Amino acid sequence: MTVKEVLKTAATELGILEEVADTLEGTSTAENGAVENMLNCFNLVENELALDYLPLIVEEELETETGAVLYSELSRSAVRILKVTDVWGNETQFKLFPDYLKTQAGRIKIRYSYTPEKKNLDDSSDFLLHASVRMLAYGVAAEYSLACGRFEDAAVWDKKYKDSIAAAYRRKPTRKIQSRRWV
Repeated sequence: MTVKEVLKTAATELGILEEVADTLEGTSTAENGAVENMLNCFNLVENELALDYLPLIVEEELETETGAVLYSELSRSAVRILKVTDVWGNETQFKLFPDYLKTQAGRIKIRYSYTPEKKNLDDSSDFLLHASVRMLAYGVAAEYSLACGRFEDAAVWDKKYKDSIAAAYRRKPTRKIQSRRWV
């Protein structure tokens, strides 16, 4: 899913697609304030989604001689370290410090959640599985409406956004217990 897809969907929902279509299609090089605002809203929504609702998780393999791994050595901005294992998959003890984590020396795998980087129009979202274009578009519409001072519209879009997040959380279908029949 690309940022442009999400912004087009949000612009359609907001009824401003005609204003921003040229910029989103790439046919206009003039700066469009609405597109810039929507892009900022997209970055806010993607960050909120990753930090509060649907964490983005990655696992990296690193080599350390001392057992200390600086957070800056990780390829993404770590939010929470979930697990550290050795090469064979055995969990190892680790301790977190402000700038690094300390574990055993050698080759290790670190599993952690991260925050997405700031996106541009031509980038793709970090959410590929649990978030849909429509979910992110609802979040962008809510933030954009709030930024424009349309508070009632923002409340409606925020409700749709939160409902779509709740639907994404539901992984298993609910089970119903059959009613008993007395003979």
